[in-house]
Amino acid sequence: MIRAWLDSLPLVAILRGLRPDEALDIGRALVAERFTVIEVPMNSPEPLESIRLLSAELGQRCLIGAGTVLQPEQVSQVAAAG
Repeated sequence: MIRAWLDSLPLVAILRGLRPDEALDIGRALVAERFTVIEVPMNSPEPLESIRLLSAELGQRCLIGAGTVLQPEQVSQVAAAG
């Protein structure tokens, strides 16, 4: 599945330290530059909110995911965020 997302640009944008208040502006800028895979590390401030915002607005155009997932329960939290 991820291979198809990486066909147009084989890079993953890892947004370490991303805050929810900046997520959409940064996400829009990345999509404008043809990024199709965006990762929000779970050790960022309020990562689930950033993932929710990005997924709601950009989820049709790119794959939004989480990194630095250290606990099994985080998997379901990320899925619930979008």
